[in-house]
Amino acid sequence: MEKLVIKAIPREEKGKEKIKKARTRGLIPAVIYGKGLKETRLLYIEHKEFSTRIFRSDIKGLILQIEVNGDSYNAILKEIQYHPVTYEPLHIDFLAIRMDQPVEVTVGVRLVGEAIGIKKGGMLEFETRELEIKALPDAIPEAIEVDVSGLDIGYFVKVKDITPPPGVEILEDPETVIALVTAELEEEEAAPEEEEAAEPEVIGKGKEEGEGEEKKEEEEK
Repeated sequence: MEKLVIKAIPREEKGKEKIKKARTRGLIPAVIYGKGLKETRLLYIEHKEFSTRIFRSDIKGLILQIEVNGDSYNAILKEIQYHPVTYEPLHIDFLAIRMDQPVEVTVGVRLVGEAIGIKKGGMLEFETRELEIKALPDAIPEAIEVDVSGLDIGYFVKVKDITPPPGVEILEDPETVIALVTAELEEEEAAPEEEEAAEPEVIGKGKEEGEGEEKKEEEEK
């Protein structure tokens, strides 16, 4: 199992203003808590470290080695908080783990194979892209692979149809749909013409429509 090394800086100061100034210097506040720690440890992660190592779509399934002032912790990424407008990272949570105890983590789903239904003109819809699993840290896969090659039009694959890697337990609802193949309906192209054909009949009710609009405006007021 790949282990990604993350360099962290100890954080002493607290308070919004001090944190805000630290962000202007390219530092992202973070914390690490969990196994082997008596209390939550405050950290900073340099923005460069974040952008080159942490900002990866598959990092949720990786074991991280957090290094700070000579100390080293095995951990997983628990959460990243982003600014709702700029999408800048605001805060990072790391969960310290023990290699001999199972942990619950979220990993991505990777579809493999080409569905039979696509060759017949169907569309493959990817419904569930992440799964919550439980496993020992060394057994955590980078992704759960789901073979969709046998899916015909109208068929789907659910969580209960997946055979997870050895030592991995999938915690999601067994009935959760992962992917399905749907048919492209020709009637969708004809729909606009049907609406246009019906339009003269609607226009003929102009008085009633106007009265309805006035009533609607009064209700809104």
